Amino acid sequence: MRPPEPHERDRRLRLMYALCAAAGFLVMATMAVTFVVRNADAGPWGVMRNFLRDATGNLASDFVYADLALTWAALGAFMVVEARRWRIRHVWAYIVGAPALALVVSFSVFMYVRQSRIAAARGTGPDPVHASSGISVPATVPASKGPQR
Repeated sequence: MRPPEPHERDRRLRLMYALCAAAGFLVMATMAVTFVVRNADAGPWGVMRNFLRDATGNLASDFVYADLALTWAALGAFMVVEARRWRIRHVWAYIVGAPALALVVSFSVFMYVRQSRIAAARGTGPDPVHASSGISVPATVPASKGPQR
């Protein structure tokens, strides 16, 4: 069986990233709404206080939070490197979005944008930023050869 064509592979990857972001958003939003509804009588600050108390109430939850924080840091470094490589703007929003939304949502959206840039560089898909202008993004940033003589 032959591997899929690059444009088909790009389309499949973008679809997978979009589905991961949507599923992650739905699951995390449902859990957040459920928590807020169950703790609504505590008021806005009480909901936050209860969440932090419940989230860090034992060593198991501390372990999960430490693992999540370290994963967030590693993915943040990856996103910064890839954002520079593929000229993805506002990478800080994806990194800050992790604790604000959910890591699964912000990272999946970043990967979707990254794959769109890769596809645009290959000429197999639209570039979300430059699609209307016709500007293509190079696959790699050319190294400086020094002054031309």
